[in-house]
Amino acid sequence: MNSILRAMTLADAEAGYRLTQQLGWVHRREDWQQLIALGEGVVVEEQGDYLGGAIGWRWGPDAATIGLVIVSEQARGRGIGRQVMQAMLEKFSGCNVRLHATDMGQVLYEKLGFQACDRVAQHQTRALAQQPAVIVPDGLTLRPAAEADVAAVDALDYRATGLRRTRLHQQLLAQSVVLQDAQGTLQGVASRRRFGHGWTIGPVIADDVVAAQALVSQLMQDLTQQFVRLDTPDAQLGAWLLNLGLAQVDASFAMVHGTPWRAAPNGPQTFALVSPALG
Repeated sequence: MNSILRAMTLADAEAGYRLTQQLGWVHRREDWQQLIALGEGVVVEEQGDYLGGAIGWRWGPDAATIGLVIVSEQARGRGIGRQVMQAMLEKFSGCNVRLHATDMGQVLYEKLGFQACDRVAQHQTRALAQQPAVIVPDGLTLRPAAEADVAAVDALDYRATGLRRTRLHQQLLAQSVVLQDAQGTLQGVASRRRFGHGWTIGPVIADDVVAAQALVSQLMQDLTQQFVRLDTPDAQLGAWLLNLGLAQVDASFAMVHGTPWRAAPNGPQTFALVSPALG
């Protein structure tokens, strides 16, 4: 039989959801719909059957991330993963392209020119314990984000990641908190959203781990006994999460096709991802 490769549409959310369910992934229908709406993807199908696909997101003129690279069990070994990845790299030609890979996927991505540049730990709990009071660093104020903060949040995120994710921040704003100094300048931001079994917290952008802890702690205050997940590249934040009862359950490799982004050491850093797919 001959398979075809075509552009992904919102109508593919249901088939993608069913496939992730078969493979034991946590994505909900709503997660698929949001991710497709924000990005652009490809699908490989055969006689109407969804064999595999991938989604990518453009974050500015020269940066993108790729995620939800998925192949059905019955179609494995046919080169479909390579096919969809090559199609996505063609879409993002000229871009710095990032993704997060499992141990199994890393081999394929290295063959396609990606290089590993970091390790990201997945921490989670199925029932978050009661959290201690938030400790805000001296000289800073912690408050809910407002619509007027979008430009400043976007600028802070860009300094930490090199990604222009304005559309994403607009969606996350209602569930975001910020740190600001006495002059009203934003010094940190963190967001949370419904995902999978419960809540995921990210991005978390701050100058240091103490500020990051304050942001995360604030977002956890009303999530007692709920599922909470964070994906962090920072060992210090990871150790703190362990003490709060969020076990490390998995890890992935951050990989890049192009030059790895390095934030300035004296500026904002990424302490938690939005997700492995969205960076």
